[in-house]
Amino acid sequence: MEKIITYLSLTIMLLLGRAFSSQAQCTFTAVKDGDFYDPATWTVSGSKCTSTAPVSNSDATIVINGFNVVLNGNYAVDKNGSISLLGGGSLIGGANLTLGDGSGGPTDTNLLVGAGSTLRVAQLTVDKAKVMVMAQGTAATPTLLRTDCNLILVNSDIIDNSRVIINGSIDLTRGGADNTLCGTGSLRIGGCVFGNNGAFKKLAANCASSLVTVCALRLTAGCPGPIDATNNSELECQSLAVCSGPLPVELVMFTATVTGRQGVALRWVTASEKNSKEFVVERSADGKTFNALHTMAAAGSTQLRTTYDYTDEQPLFGTSYYRLRQVDFDGTTAYSPVQTVRPGSANAEGLAVYPGSQAHQWVVRTSLPAEVLATGPATVRVFDALGRSQQITCTPETGQTGRWLLDLRALPTGIYIVRLVSAAGSFSQRIAH
Repeated sequence: MEKIITYLSLTIMLLLGRAFSSQAQCTFTAVKDGDFYDPATWTVSGSKCTSTAPVSNSDATIVINGFNVVLNGNYAVDKNGSISLLGGGSLIGGANLTLGDGSGGPTDTNLLVGAGSTLRVAQLTVDKAKVMVMAQGTAATPTLLRTDCNLILVNSDIIDNSRVIINGSIDLTRGGADNTLCGTGSLRIGGCVFGNNGAFKKLAANCASSLVTVCALRLTAGCPGPIDATNNSELECQSLAVCSGPLPVELVMFTATVTGRQGVALRWVTASEKNSKEFVVERSADGKTFNALHTMAAAGSTQLRTTYDYTDEQPLFGTSYYRLRQVDFDGTTAYSPVQTVRPGSANAEGLAVYPGSQAHQWVVRTSLPAEVLATGPATVRVFDALGRSQQITCTPETGQTGRWLLDLRALPTGIYIVRLVSAAGSFSQRIAH
């Protein structure tokens, strides 16, 4: 245990030291909740800075301390770059994150998920880099690394001292035996582990500590297969313990969206539930003290995708914070990540997307001036979690400037990005359809 603590301390010092030394590079520090590529989200320092927002494929240092940032486009961290999530902050989005560019060693590029913080992306590729998931902060704010699709490991190190949930598969087909996956936490895999010659078993060969739980559901997750399979064995699942069952609640998405003067639309989607009694919507004015706002019965036990909707018709003035408290029949509780909204803010004026009055219908609303919308003109597009454009029906609402109706019945259930492109800029919002 002493060796583990010393190792963690040295690693943290390394990461913090890198953050300080990166002043000669470029450091982006979040100063508010917002979009990853929005300059308003960041303060910038460092002599090498040439942009006001992060640029993919750079060695920039990203620091998110206590804020919730939405990754609304794919991002790649090159050698010597880093991302640090601290103080309960989060980086969540339907885009892919690549850590490392295949050069240097694992300690040259770093991702730190600090206590109580959350990283959730569509797909995570770790290529000669190091990932550290710190021990759980509190029961209400667990430390979590989660992907909606695959985790691809190439000559990299992961230390998991809390929870890692991979809703797709783990791909070790590129040098799987040269990776390590250690720690005192748990690993849960929705799909399979790809990699020949027992690559997964070799991950823990040089570990000072072993993960508490490692299991695979072996479900079809709809994610890509291995990227570098060269023989049939790499297409097969590695021998892992089969998970005893689904997590009590697999929360796919929780969103809070300003819908104009009507209030704040809350939507959450679960992939499965087990002995789930109810969801309690909680609201806070400061992000610290939460009060129960509404209780909704849960689905109990189901393997089906379930969608819940609730509208706060009398939101607080100014910034509001929302979270879900999920309660099991045995009294066990768990909390969702916190969502933040600011009615009347620039982001709210830029774009709001919320469920319509009919099944598979979504409403896209903007408060941008009519003359701005006419320049170009403004267009609405929909992308899947991998950034691929989708063919959908988008109809301007009759007599309502700045409102469109999306018909998504042709799309399978999943995570999508709705993007409004206008003369005033591009605005994006992630939805769970």
